Amino acid sequence: MRFAKTCEPGVRAVLPLVLVLIFPTNFLGQDATAQPSFQSIFAPILQTRHFAEVAIAPDGKHVAWVETQANNDTEYANTVYLSDLETHTAPIRVGPGDPRAQFGTSSVAWAPDSQKFAYVVETGAQKSELRIASVDGDGSQSRLLATIDAVINTPRWSPDGKSIALIHSLTATTNESPLLTVAGKSYTHQRIATVDVATGATRLVSRPDLFVYEYDWSPDARQMVITAAACCTGKDGTGENNWWTAQLYLLSLAAGTEKVLFKPAWQIASPRWSVDGRQIAFIGGLMSDFIAAGGDLFVIPPSGGQPLDVTPGLQASVTWLKWTRPEQILTIQIVDGEAAIAAISTDHISSTTLWRGAEGPYNGGLMFGMSTAGDGRTMAFVRQSFQQVPEVWAGFIGRWRQISNANASVTVNFGKVESLHWTSDGAPVQGWLVYPRDFNPRQKYPMIVSVHGGPAAAALLHWPAAFDNVGVLSALGYFIFYPNPRGSFGQGEQFTQGNVKNLGYGDLRDIEAGVKYAIQKEPIDSLRVGITGWSYGGFMAMWAITQTDMFRASVAGPGVSDWESYYGQTEIAKWLIPYFGASAYDDPGLYAKSSPIRFVKNTHAATLLYVGNEDPICPKPQSVQFWNALRDLGVDTELLVYSREGHGVSLPADQADLTERTVGWFNKYLR
Repeated sequence: MRFAKTCEPGVRAVLPLVLVLIFPTNFLGQDATAQPSFQSIFAPILQTRHFAEVAIAPDGKHVAWVETQANNDTEYANTVYLSDLETHTAPIRVGPGDPRAQFGTSSVAWAPDSQKFAYVVETGAQKSELRIASVDGDGSQSRLLATIDAVINTPRWSPDGKSIALIHSLTATTNESPLLTVAGKSYTHQRIATVDVATGATRLVSRPDLFVYEYDWSPDARQMVITAAACCTGKDGTGENNWWTAQLYLLSLAAGTEKVLFKPAWQIASPRWSVDGRQIAFIGGLMSDFIAAGGDLFVIPPSGGQPLDVTPGLQASVTWLKWTRPEQILTIQIVDGEAAIAAISTDHISSTTLWRGAEGPYNGGLMFGMSTAGDGRTMAFVRQSFQQVPEVWAGFIGRWRQISNANASVTVNFGKVESLHWTSDGAPVQGWLVYPRDFNPRQKYPMIVSVHGGPAAAALLHWPAAFDNVGVLSALGYFIFYPNPRGSFGQGEQFTQGNVKNLGYGDLRDIEAGVKYAIQKEPIDSLRVGITGWSYGGFMAMWAITQTDMFRASVAGPGVSDWESYYGQTEIAKWLIPYFGASAYDDPGLYAKSSPIRFVKNTHAATLLYVGNEDPICPKPQSVQFWNALRDLGVDTELLVYSREGHGVSLPADQADLTERTVGWFNKYLR
């Protein structure tokens, strides 16, 4: 499943919305005139500029980033900017502000000599441009190095500066993948390519039947370490479906051959070669999404062998890493719902926290946008919280200064935020409680519970997003509760694995205990509590209302209502194996045990469901059958089908529409 979801990442709609709305209601709610207008709250969120990439030069003198903003109702555009950290002058635009460069497809990478950087622009369904920009003068010069008939991303310069490596992706043909949809790119072929900087010549270096997910250069530029899995045959399905079985390989660039270095029991991510070439580090553990890595930190020699866990018993989840010395790794971690930067010693097996804060970037992953200079101390990354708009910051650890000023005009007033801690089944659990903006302790308030996806992910304090956003309800007089129940990152690997073969049960008990604690602590009306979520959160928004009467209303995004049928419908069925221990054909009873449709007759909560018509991850039938069941049972329900959306709602007009309808639904039933 993917970030904030049960399911896979990277699916984006690119065509206009056609909305199928069944049984429309008055979405404004009866007391809408007493509240701030929806548009006055949501417009600044939609106008917020986000940062898809940030990269600091090895010498620490310049920072480049990719800035994303809504161009109009139907598209986002990416623009590349450059900032001089020595002169402190205003950032310079050096790349395209082009809607063809869809959100998340541009990447930035610096050359080892810090004199130039490369960035990628997607120009068509299967074509990308690799450009090189210079930092000389005003930084405005940008030359085209190569045009490649594929979608490319993750550029990285070789240590000698002579070539640039890329992930080279091709979509399936109709007869290769019957699940391929128009809403997003389903890649079946993904290989490593290198581009010669002098000539622009492109070479595919990994074999075509091996689907590559991540890679890193060896210090001598002769090898790469990659995570990859077999692909491109009928039984393998789409390439994305095989990430949960990926192995660690060494790729010889001269010979174009690979050998298996390590076959993990769980998932692996973020392989990184040490600066002296003697070790390779990676993140290992139970992960439900490629874009949301998290777990313990392991090291293994290039010769192979059993990896060493250098964070044994860590009560946190490592989400990013970078070698800074031969025996030291800089990491970003999720700790108790907060972000932390920690240095891991591989020889002493120790961890030192360098910084910790209640922050959490949203775009694309859990801790996105960190980049370090060659000294290992100077860095640039995106900072944001529920009250702080996203901006690029740079400097020494803990002594950063703000570099960008993209969102200076964005102001939205939300309520204060508090970290809650409670006990469930004898174990500690954490979550975030957002107060109503104009909180009055003598007044009773409704509350919305927003369940994150994954389930291996975490609710972090990021600026409210344009999609899957109930944060606006804080400005409309609601408490918002973001729990991190078992299965989440942030409390250690044992906690993350706490819902294996038990999806929906222990995590719902954790959420219920958290709701009860919040009600005891603050003036929350226990009869006006709602629940919402998307992907895995969408499953939980369906599941919870079949298991308890705690929630009066639900807004369920694309999720799962029947795990048995879902196994045969989704494009990424292999993510289920680590969680259920077997396929739906080998243990159907376990899948039925956690299926909301099996308990739907218990449901009384008014339920709004929404789904993308082209969603291959949490397919439309999962929402349709739950909606049909509620209709037959006489439960107040509605269904929204966004005809040209995939797993996420990506078009600005659709995001605004969905958020307004979500607000209207909760206003109708909880006011």
